[in-house]
Amino acid sequence: MLDDKGKHFTSIEFSNYLQKKMNAGIKQLVLVIGGPYGFSDAVYAKSQGKISLSKMTFSHQMIRLFIVEQLYRGFTILKNEPYHHE
Repeated sequence: MLDDKGKHFTSIEFSNYLQKKMNAGIKQLVLVIGGPYGFSDAVYAKSQGKISLSKMTFSHQMIRLFIVEQLYRGFTILKNEPYHHE
């Protein structure tokens, strides 16, 4: 679940998070983006974790772009490609 109160990662830490999920044999990673009022209590109860992309608030349309870019960045880090600069 993407939530402003979730865990913050650097790009390297996020790539390590993705690697751990893959190593654990996760077949599907579902990232849920909330609407303007967040999530219902039922969704929070079913969540297996919260990730924050920023302490700032963004529209869910913008977050879709941000998370796709972070996934791309994370996988290029794992493949040792030159996209990410440290």
